[in-house]
Amino acid sequence: MGALILGLLLAIAVFWAVGAHNRLVRLRAEVVRQWSSVDAVWLRLVVRMQGGIAARQSMAGAEGADDLQALQSACDELLEALSQARLQALDAESQKQVLVQHQKVVAEIRRMLQTENDAVKPDLEIALNRMRQTLPAALIPYHVAVVAYNEALAMRPASWLARRLKLQPAMRMDLSMGAA
Repeated sequence: MGALILGLLLAIAVFWAVGAHNRLVRLRAEVVRQWSSVDAVWLRLVVRMQGGIAARQSMAGAEGADDLQALQSACDELLEALSQARLQALDAESQKQVLVQHQKVVAEIRRMLQTENDAVKPDLEIALNRMRQTLPAALIPYHVAVVAYNEALAMRPASWLARRLKLQPAMRMDLSMGAA
């Protein structure tokens, strides 16, 4: 009788562990899926901006091309950071790098808004406004998925299983640094 009870308890523990593991993996996959949506929005914004930069560079003189080159470099660095974040799903350091590079792009746009001629300013303002409108909206489902995943990681006894599986909490992307 004791072996039957022990076997039953062991079976319950194994079923719980499998269920908890599946839930954690499903929630993590949802965070990754939502991150890919955010990545696609960022990518679309940067590629559109680079297209505008290339068109302006072909029309601008040598002096204007240098100013646009700084923005082009900032966009290239943001694309590289996005590529790294894509390769290392939910890696906090690569996501922090995306935020840093995003800040650089926004800072460069703001600098150019103060120094560029009136012909370029409307395009820069449109790019900045697109970032302000689309990125926070794209981040909402990502943040909802992050909260659900991080809460599941913190719950007991699932936190024990999460530590054994080396599952790390996901990072929220905070764009509230006065940027887009």
